[in-house]
Amino acid sequence: MTRRTFIQICATALMALGLGRCIPAGAAGRIIRYPRQIITGDSATSRTIMWQADGGRQGAAFVLTAPDGRQQSFSPEANTLLQDDTTTTFYTVRLSDLTPDTHYKGSIRMADETLALPVVTAASGLSSFEALLIDDSQCGETYEPFAQLLAKILVRHPQAAFLADIGDLTDNGQSAWHWDSFLSVLTAGHAKDIPFAPVMGNHECYGLDWQFALPRRYLAAFAVPDNGSRDFSGYYYSFDYGPAHFIVLNTQFEELDGLKPGLLQDELLWLKHDATATKQPWKIVLMHKDVIAYDEYQPGTGHTGGISDVGHDFMKAFDVLGIDLVLTGHMHTYRNRGHIYDKTPSDHGPTYLMFGPAGNERYKVPPDTVFDKVSLDQSDPGRYRNYMTLAVTPTKCIATCHLEDGSTVDRVVLTKDA
Repeated sequence: MTRRTFIQICATALMALGLGRCIPAGAAGRIIRYPRQIITGDSATSRTIMWQADGGRQGAAFVLTAPDGRQQSFSPEANTLLQDDTTTTFYTVRLSDLTPDTHYKGSIRMADETLALPVVTAASGLSSFEALLIDDSQCGETYEPFAQLLAKILVRHPQAAFLADIGDLTDNGQSAWHWDSFLSVLTAGHAKDIPFAPVMGNHECYGLDWQFALPRRYLAAFAVPDNGSRDFSGYYYSFDYGPAHFIVLNTQFEELDGLKPGLLQDELLWLKHDATATKQPWKIVLMHKDVIAYDEYQPGTGHTGGISDVGHDFMKAFDVLGIDLVLTGHMHTYRNRGHIYDKTPSDHGPTYLMFGPAGNERYKVPPDTVFDKVSLDQSDPGRYRNYMTLAVTPTKCIATCHLEDGSTVDRVVLTKDA
């Protein structure tokens, strides 16, 4: 039985039992739901604000107040989605020409409801920062385990510049309950006050019947930076933060090729241009599926183990383009492979780290004796959730994998000349 088949059987059983259909705590009775800030290409001068409401379009505004008291009112873009027997309208405001290193007061206004949402811009020419990264936040009948983890790490790392989730944000890409549950966690407390960088995973491309489906709800929920693509807007993107250029790639070719072909070719052309154009010292890739297959069957190569289909798709391009670090998820465990080139270990190319999960889904994944330098068995209920911090300066990039209790699993230090 494949991992996907196991997931589908378990999820179908839960739906049949009526589990996972309750309304998340605090969601009922509100008009403005799930206010969030989405990462932009330059966090010093821009920010994207999003929220949503049940039903069709309603009158709404976002009011931004500068420290000197000047106010601007913005009318949001509105996009309505009908899916899973629910109608949801997503509201988007794209702020630009902001002043770097400034604390703005923001407020969302709909009907008689007002919700405060502060906007704090990054400093211009920022030389150092720390980011929080999670992946596989998907959960089964409750998202409480994810909520507990996120609350702990935000307290532990209050100065985090932004939060990234490297795919499989929810367990089902069309389920309103799963998305409401995920977003209710993401937008609680401090998490809504910092930019969020989403990455599309394979579960974002599953329908209610657990067959492959277009990720319409993911695309509606996150107005990510424009990639210039006519056919795949929102599927992949990039952004700068301090001395790092982050490249967010989409690895869902197996799920999407039969529904929307051409993603890989479109993405590779964009990747070469984007990675070549940046002047930032560090080039860091975030993508969901890993470059090693482990025990998951690969349709393209017809095998399990060794370099994965995604690895064959991207690794040579990463070497040519000077990518420094590749962070992945998908297999729900931590693995440090150091440098990999094609089929044999090498001192060239990026450092590859896989980590996760942040949710309550766990699997036993065998180590790869050829590639793994550090391997963690996360099938143990007591130690399966983890997260990563990424501390970056112009000359140093430190990736640290932590367990939920804050203890360190592994720490990787990359350096380069000034």
